[in-house]
Amino acid sequence: MRRITPYALLLPLVLAATACASPEEVAVEDPVETSATSEETAGSDPTEEADEGAGGAPGTSDQSGAPDDGDTLDFGEPAAFSHPVGAYEEEFQDGVEEDVVYTVDDVTTDGAGNADFTLTVEVPELGRVFGLGNMSVECFFDEADTPATSDDPVVEAEAGAHSMDMRCEAPQSARNLTVVMTNAEDEAAWTGPLE
Repeated sequence: MRRITPYALLLPLVLAATACASPEEVAVEDPVETSATSEETAGSDPTEEADEGAGGAPGTSDQSGAPDDGDTLDFGEPAAFSHPVGAYEEEFQDGVEEDVVYTVDDVTTDGAGNADFTLTVEVPELGRVFGLGNMSVECFFDEADTPATSDDPVVEAEAGAHSMDMRCEAPQSARNLTVVMTNAEDEAAWTGPLE
């Protein structure tokens, strides 16, 4: 009589479990490598970063403070960023790029706790709409910083110039303003006096 080992009895169960499980559940890894990998990747999920557009929800930013004056533009100066031409990533024309241009100007203060400015985004013909839904804009006054808001924000921009009147709370004593704009990989800062 042939003797059946306990492992042979488990084989049909293992095969059934394997057929029902997802690939992530079936993969067998060294426990030490798995724990190191999960520690290394904690807080750096590339999907989350891409969805947030590197700036999180509109009106917020990961910026931890105002940039140095040497890293900023004057109000009215353009900040240009190259973007590929094509409707979808797989249709991008090899080596063909156009500049999206951001400008902050018309900066004023009402002296009662608000600073107003206009953010203009000039979008070239890219063959698609240009996303601004995850763009964040922050205002910095000396040590204080506040998010900028707009009553009529642009979320998707066709080719052309798109201006948004923006406002942020400003200390009454503020004399200078730094505006930091982040939209995915595009990031620029402008600084100047409040008038």
